Amino acid sequence: MTRISFRWLSMLVLLLVLAGTSLAIATQEQIYTIKKGDTLWSLSEKFIGDPYYWPNVWAKNPDIGNPHLIFPGQKVRILDGRLEIIPAYPEAEKPIVEAAEEPEDVVTIKADGANGFILTDEQPFGMVVDSVDNRILLSKHDIVFLKMRNISGVTVGDTYGIYKRGDMVINPHTNEPIGTMMTNQGFLQVTEVRSETVIATIGDVFGEIMRGAELFEYTPQRKEIELKRGTTDQKGYVVASRSGKGALSIQDVIFVNLGSDDGVANGNLFYISRPRNASAEIIKHSGEMQLPDVVLGAAIAVETKLKTTSALIIKSVDSIFIGDDVSVVTH
Repeated sequence: MTRISFRWLSMLVLLLVLAGTSLAIATQEQIYTIKKGDTLWSLSEKFIGDPYYWPNVWAKNPDIGNPHLIFPGQKVRILDGRLEIIPAYPEAEKPIVEAAEEPEDVVTIKADGANGFILTDEQPFGMVVDSVDNRILLSKHDIVFLKMRNISGVTVGDTYGIYKRGDMVINPHTNEPIGTMMTNQGFLQVTEVRSETVIATIGDVFGEIMRGAELFEYTPQRKEIELKRGTTDQKGYVVASRSGKGALSIQDVIFVNLGSDDGVANGNLFYISRPRNASAEIIKHSGEMQLPDVVLGAAIAVETKLKTTSALIIKSVDSIFIGDDVSVVTH
């Protein structure tokens, strides 16, 4: 009996040893050497299965001074479903790639209605003044009459976006007014032009349309938008959101105080960040010091106006708030 028990105990110990060995092998890290043409985007897609994971790589690798540059010859540690870039040695080659340069694919955007924009210097083309009936709320296929600022420039077939004025948007850092939030209610198409009146038919409706609604440039709803490298090094911040929520994350639409006047274009990628505050313990031992910003995520410019841009958050590693910093990816 004792001999049998001893054999079972020996087998149990052997199984535990083998299990421990298997666990060690399963959790063993993998090291990958960065090659020419690799990007944070492509590495995230290759090893994590999510190309939009790259802000996490940046956020969790403070040794990467420039968030979008990696070097051939650098090492990447893959362990437990995450990537860690091992700091480059001085003899590393010239940096060649960046996170937003790689993707030529389009980013799919959920078409759940229009984003709107912040009205600053833009002027409306006209307004909806009446309809063929006495209903207060206008809807799809309704025939309406327009008052246009420049009727000579209007032709049959022209399409305009229908917008409603909302609240004033205030600069979160200076408390000065930026502009008026304009909500896209739908669009209409001109069917007839008379001496002083334009007749149009309402197309799709995204919200309640009433007399007095203003007409601006029509921007079709995009289901896809292609990433484009930025050409401006301007920096700004988040000034509003479409949802009005406090904490923002992936798929939320934000508005930033950078626009076409600053060189921003549709498809540009924004980094979203926040200054990092040194802990009391660090200040106590090292004094005041400047630390790298906290990386919060990334957003893609969807609709660019003169001084503002609406952008879709495509990745968030932490909650994003009004007032957080944004910068355009230019490298």
